[in-house]
Amino acid sequence: MNRLPLRLRFGALAVLLVAVLSSCGKTTPKVPTDERQNKGHDQPTIAQLTLTQGTLKAGKTFSAQMSPDDVELDRVHQTIELDQSSGQIKYTEGAGYVRRFSVESTTKVPNRVYLLTINYKTATGESMDAQLVSDEQINRHQHFFKQILGYSTDGSNAPIFARYKEALSYDYAYCDRIPRKQSNGSEYLDANPVGLSGFLMFAKPANGAEPKEVTMLITLGHFFNTKFTSAGSIRTFYSTVLPGADSDINMTIHFDVATN
Repeated sequence: MNRLPLRLRFGALAVLLVAVLSSCGKTTPKVPTDERQNKGHDQPTIAQLTLTQGTLKAGKTFSAQMSPDDVELDRVHQTIELDQSSGQIKYTEGAGYVRRFSVESTTKVPNRVYLLTINYKTATGESMDAQLVSDEQINRHQHFFKQILGYSTDGSNAPIFARYKEALSYDYAYCDRIPRKQSNGSEYLDANPVGLSGFLMFAKPANGAEPKEVTMLITLGHFFNTKFTSAGSIRTFYSTVLPGADSDINMTIHFDVATN
């Protein structure tokens, strides 16, 4: 009976053993979910921004902790609708829509404030706000309201933002109140700061002249982990650097400001 030489038999066994050990130790890595390719919600394509005039109630002050109950709203409102279904953002024209917001500063009307609400639709015209504030998504989304002071002259035409609150021509307060249900079925309003609803007050900057026109870049930031920098803390509404985030949409909005 033919037998393999002892050296060959040991060699074959060694190769087989290496193959077995390699296959046992090898794991197939799970393909990570890249939220930049699949964010878990539809792309905001149509944005409707409504500005409603109001006045701070007696004894109330404008602050990040203010409540919707602190403001008396009237029926004066303006609406801008932006549609980027064609690949470029275009204004919706017609009755009921404007291209620019007209506002009064507090130097003209003390305690003048405005409620800014933002609503999004998909390319097919379906409302999608609920997608952005679902249990999975709400802690990943925050709007930022950045004032553009000018544009770079180095050829890039990059916007120059107000980086300090003292340079801003306005203040903003997140005032979202999102309906939720508890495990027992009872409902409550979640004040998680997203920026679908908030108050604006146009005031003279601490330094510099009060402008007659304000240009604002509104960015809907999508954070790939969480928007909270620590327990209960978020980035300021005028933040220009958003580490760990992408932009779902950017909108440039113009305000004509009456100062006297």
